[in-house]
Amino acid sequence: GVTASQAVESARQTFANILNVKPKEIIFTASATESNNTVLKGIAFANKSRGRHIIISSIEHDCVLESANWLKTQGFEITQLSVDKYGFINLDELRKSIRHDTILVSIIHGNNEIGTIQDIQSIGQICHSRGVYFHTDASQSFTKVPLDLSQLNIDLLTASSHKIYGPKGAALLYIKSGTRITPL
Repeated sequence: GVTASQAVESARQTFANILNVKPKEIIFTASATESNNTVLKGIAFANKSRGRHIIISSIEHDCVLESANWLKTQGFEITQLSVDKYGFINLDELRKSIRHDTILVSIIHGNNEIGTIQDIQSIGQICHSRGVYFHTDASQSFTKVPLDLSQLNIDLLTASSHKIYGPKGAALLYIKSGTRITPL
């Protein structure tokens, strides 16, 4: 048990170093699907007194789309941003879509089908200027595109182990200190 615990903590420190965050902000999950579900549902339920509006893009991974659809059945409103022919969201559309009751924006970083890399720095700035949590699913882009979370306005980030030649059945969820989230 001690050896296993040391391996987990070593891995936590390694990923914290890669992302430039505190080790306690890294949580291990069984999959990127579990991480994404935890974000959407956990932020929704922890912050529903603040608002019931969530923004995603129309090209999110199915697990984000399905979580968003389920949240609709629980009284949440979901706005899906359109994308251009290259898969990019329109930042002006994002700005206009954020309302007083918006609690979360979740935009995939590197799209799993067309490879689009969103401008998460600008998206994060827009979200934080309006007091909205920002999540990105970076499962496809993690370790392929530099992600220094100390320099980006990202509150939550998902990454998958098997996308970086790690074991299947493991993923990580970064949750910035101070983020209000209810665990599943």
